[in-house]
Amino acid sequence: MAPGIVDFPSWRLLAGAAVPLLLAMLGPPDRLPDLARHAAVPSPAKVADRVPARTHSPARAGYREGDDLRAYVERAKAHLDDPRTMYYVSQALEECHAWGRLDVDDDVDPSVTVVSHVDPKQWKRSWASAELAAPCRGFDGLTIDSRDILALLQEASRHGEPHARARMLAFRDIAAPKLEVMAEIPGLLATGDPQVIRDVGAFLTRGEESLGYGGEEVDAPSAAIAWELAACDLGYPCGPMSRLVLASCAFRGHCDEYRYDAVVARDEDPARMALAQRLRVDIVRALRRQDWGWLGLYRNG
Repeated sequence: MAPGIVDFPSWRLLAGAAVPLLLAMLGPPDRLPDLARHAAVPSPAKVADRVPARTHSPARAGYREGDDLRAYVERAKAHLDDPRTMYYVSQALEECHAWGRLDVDDDVDPSVTVVSHVDPKQWKRSWASAELAAPCRGFDGLTIDSRDILALLQEASRHGEPHARARMLAFRDIAAPKLEVMAEIPGLLATGDPQVIRDVGAFLTRGEESLGYGGEEVDAPSAAIAWELAACDLGYPCGPMSRLVLASCAFRGHCDEYRYDAVVARDEDPARMALAQRLRVDIVRALRRQDWGWLGLYRNG
């Protein structure tokens, strides 16, 4: 998540799944058996071979927001020889470690409103919390080992899975020169995948004061917002029932906004938000044209 992880409110950290911070928050690891054991892919001989020999269908490899994630993990266990499946399982486990511990009153049915006793705003927040936690209900009574999350993500990245490679950028030391990995950034962005673009944008802006786009210097916080919104434009879930918007309602009480950009605007200076909104359009255009020079990819170090 961008930019400079510590600068953002907790709901954005959770909604954006900031991997290193989440894993640091997990506490002593407990076991959800057999996941790391199943993830056994032969080591590639060289970087050029980092393309999985077996291609699974998207339906088998991935999942959608709102799916029953315990059921997904159980189905996916048989396919953990596929790096793409490894990545999605790691993300399902990560999400459930975050949302599965939310305190939601199971005795309150959000479909029943008692106006004389229930604060409508508090009811909306409780409902949003319940929606966030619902995909992880299957893990009730179980614990998830943070080591499994990291091991699956690392293994998928090692075998060239682009989502995992982009995700692992968040683990780099913030003081490490970005130049060391800049050669792989255009290839990741060229996938056009909104999750990859979101993670790469977070990496590029993290720890920076400003960045250059088409000859214009833009402060890093504005650029970070623009990358997030560009990912929304390219298909990242940012609508009314996305976990980004639900998290804003649950954690911040912003329950009357139905788009992520409107949610972000609630906490940002109008001038910064206007700049980010303008830059998002240009970032999307540059990504579609694969104009890496305009995006400043050859000057970040």
